[in-house]
Amino acid sequence: MLETIVIEQTELPIKSVELQLVRVETCGCAEGYSRDATEIQNIQIGEGNVFTGIPIPIYMVFPRLFTCPTLITSNFKIEFEINLVIIFQDDHLITENFPITLLRC
Repeated sequence: MLETIVIEQTELPIKSVELQLVRVETCGCAEGYSRDATEIQNIQIGEGNVFTGIPIPIYMVFPRLFTCPTLITSNFKIEFEINLVIIFQDDHLITENFPITLLRC
């Protein structure tokens, strides 16, 4: 499980490191599938030009009203993803996507 992120090397100064929680809803039938992604939450975990080689802890409390257990059926799906976004000083950004499965315990 990913608990920290480490910026190992960067040539450009970093402006921000952010986590995005995204809900992905997919509906389908014989005519095709429709996929809709909605950003649920965005948390900044690093601000300014973060130090290289130092672990940044990753913590996100999921909002109860906008999340549910992952649901996959033949014609309908509700899935979730975490996007790690690094924004540089020149507003160029890099995004890495991590699909996650939410369970009700």
